[in-house]
Amino acid sequence: MADLNAIPGLRGRISDTRRRITLLRLAKAFWPTAILVGVFLICALSGLFDRMTPAAAASATIITLVGGVWLTLRGRARYTAPAASEAEAALDAQSEMRPIASLKDRPAKPTVDGQVLWREHEKRLAQAAAGLETPSFRDDWRAFDPAWLRAALPAAILGLVVVAGADAPGRVLRALSPDYGALMGAGDLRVEAWITPPEYSGKAPVFLTDETEPVRVPAGSEITLRAQARSAPRLVSRGDGGRGSVRFEATPDGAYEIKAIVRADTDYSVRWWGERAAWTVLASPDETPDARFVEVPKLGENDRTEFEWEVSDDYGVETLALSLRLVEPHPAAPDAEDRIVIAMRGVSPKEATEASEMDLTRHRWAGLQVEARLAATDGAGQTGFSDPHTFVLPEKLLLQPLARAIQEIRVTVLREPRGYDDIPINASAVTQGAINTAPLNRLEAAPPDVRKAALMLDAVTFEGPRFFQDYSIWTALRMSHGILSAASDKADADSVDHVLWAAALKAEYGSSADALAALLAAKRALENALRDGASEEEIARLTDAFRQAAQNYIQAKIAEAVANGLPPSAQSGLDDALQGDGESGFGQQDLTDMLNALEDLAETGAADQARQLLSDITNLLENLQFQQGGGQGQGGFNIPGGEGEEGDNNQPQEEQALSDAIEGLSDLLREQRELNDDTLEAGRREFGEQPSPGLDGQSLAERQDALREMLDELGEAAGGEEGEDGEQQAGGLSEDALEEIERFQQRAAEALRQDRQRAAEGNQELATGLLRDLVGELAQELDDLREARGADDPSANNQDPFGNSTAGRDDADTIDVPDELQRQRAKDILEELRRRFGEATDEEERDYLERLLDRF
Repeated sequence: MADLNAIPGLRGRISDTRRRITLLRLAKAFWPTAILVGVFLICALSGLFDRMTPAAAASATIITLVGGVWLTLRGRARYTAPAASEAEAALDAQSEMRPIASLKDRPAKPTVDGQVLWREHEKRLAQAAAGLETPSFRDDWRAFDPAWLRAALPAAILGLVVVAGADAPGRVLRALSPDYGALMGAGDLRVEAWITPPEYSGKAPVFLTDETEPVRVPAGSEITLRAQARSAPRLVSRGDGGRGSVRFEATPDGAYEIKAIVRADTDYSVRWWGERAAWTVLASPDETPDARFVEVPKLGENDRTEFEWEVSDDYGVETLALSLRLVEPHPAAPDAEDRIVIAMRGVSPKEATEASEMDLTRHRWAGLQVEARLAATDGAGQTGFSDPHTFVLPEKLLLQPLARAIQEIRVTVLREPRGYDDIPINASAVTQGAINTAPLNRLEAAPPDVRKAALMLDAVTFEGPRFFQDYSIWTALRMSHGILSAASDKADADSVDHVLWAAALKAEYGSSADALAALLAAKRALENALRDGASEEEIARLTDAFRQAAQNYIQAKIAEAVANGLPPSAQSGLDDALQGDGESGFGQQDLTDMLNALEDLAETGAADQARQLLSDITNLLENLQFQQGGGQGQGGFNIPGGEGEEGDNNQPQEEQALSDAIEGLSDLLREQRELNDDTLEAGRREFGEQPSPGLDGQSLAERQDALREMLDELGEAAGGEEGEDGEQQAGGLSEDALEEIERFQQRAAEALRQDRQRAAEGNQELATGLLRDLVGELAQELDDLREARGADDPSANNQDPFGNSTAGRDDADTIDVPDELQRQRAKDILEELRRRFGEATDEEERDYLERLLDRF
């Protein structure tokens, strides 16, 4: 047998023939699969899948995949791999000598002569084998694929790839991964999503749609997703916090909902048989609030702690507190801290600088050295602290020995940081006839300082009926002892605070302390209402309560003065003071005017001015002192350094004349302005609008004539005298100015009768401007006269109208209280805005008036 490897190229041709036979058999076995895949690729590359409905595309892909697998399995069953002998036989078929097969033969009878012939025979076979060519199997291919699909399909696919260009891979991938969920009804799934920023940020909710770009929201925002689906979708989140997957929860209305807090940059996607919606949410971090002392805490008037502070935050400061820690804390509570809330103007200010004053004399650490810091907290709960400041917390100045003793007992209880020991359970007490005495001995379980306070109360109240002049104080102290004896924990023991504080103030000041506490409580309630923007009804109710508390406090001070030995001859003067007698030293009318001004400011929405005036009134009342009058039956109240017996009725005649003139002109100015407004409203008919009933030119002219007559009466009532410059004066009123005002009023009346609207409005405005200027000049003149009179009277220097010392007072902390004219004008404007808002029918006009009312 000859060696086939020795024939050059024969093994290679055998291998090539075997590959060609293999390719032919593969084509015959898997041609259905190839045609199916080719058609799928042609449909995908041509974009047909993109134009199908999701359900149709998914169905086509599934059919292709399932059909392809089935046809592949069938083809695999039909396919048989060709052996090497089949390739050799295909090559031998080209020659009648069948050289490859013959070379494998052996001679039947090997002889010497036969060997020579056999070798010659092998040479001829080897030459024939070397001349064999690899068969092409054209006839087999032509018989198998007469339509040349083996070339047409690849050519069509290649052409579509060229046409599709860069989008070709995407089309194929989309065809291979269609929306299979569409077959399950995913096309009916609806997803609603929105993000609700934290309330403190003041930002509006953000609604998410398919077109929403990456959205940035404050950290801590809540994302809500709601889906209408056949089963619960899943929310998949990926971000800095890792990856999470949570199922939606069913809602009572048959939907599914889920909520999550956005704390970092996160990608959210809703999955239900594939991804149904996706968004990128970026979280903006919330900065920690910044707080600092502009002026460090210091002791001010009336033992109040005064300081100035500044805070800022990116979304606003929710609460501000003064944080206190002991410099030398109790060993049992080294980290003890107290926070006292500081009132701020407005709601959650982003930046604020204010001055505050607090009465910290009731604090348990009063009299001790503390470390104070400002603690500003934002809506996210983050707290920023200022630099610390060390000072001694002011304590109440108590002069009466009994009051000082009560205060010492009180702070002994409050400064005890330790709790009660557990009271042992007496098991035998549950048997019949047994008596459980453990609850009667709770002081034995109390911390040391509470037991010490109980002993101090026993000592102070010893022989109380014998030594106490005010039996109510003794009763309060014994009640405090009972509270400590019955307390089962530290909170119960601390409840003696209110009783002991009231007893200490009663021992020091008497009954007026209770009235002062009520006054301060009414002040705080009204301040909070003004700060928080309460309703008009609530503010009016609290203003009345403050007015009543002020009157009660004055009555308590009078009762205290009577109890301290006021002569009966002076008590009638006190009654006059309460009734507002102008001859009393207190100046009750001034207090009434300030309370009226407070009510007007609150009603017209001037919250800051109302709060400042409220504080001024309270300070004046706290400084109130009794004084006896110089005559029979004269007595009253005064601020130290006040005007004494000289009241408003004792002012010089020149000042009184100016005051009367200003009052009359103010009334005239108010009515002139009302007439101007009505004239403007009547002029609407020029623009086709319907004027209000009764606003015809004749009636307006009659009203203008009446105002001109009122001006004449004011000039006649003031009398006439010649001024320094030779100009005729009427009680401070320049006759030239009055004549000019009267001239414009007369022109306005004539224009109204002739229905010349524009001319009437112009003359009315000129008359109003002159009236306003005249009132301002007279007010300035009156101020100059009063200032000059105060300079001539040394006792009046550095005093306000109630006698309060103004020396050293910072003008930046005070406000100008609007006079009656300004307040009335503000009220008139507010009422007019409300009336027009109620009558307006145009929506734009109503919106404009509503904005004005909100600002007012």
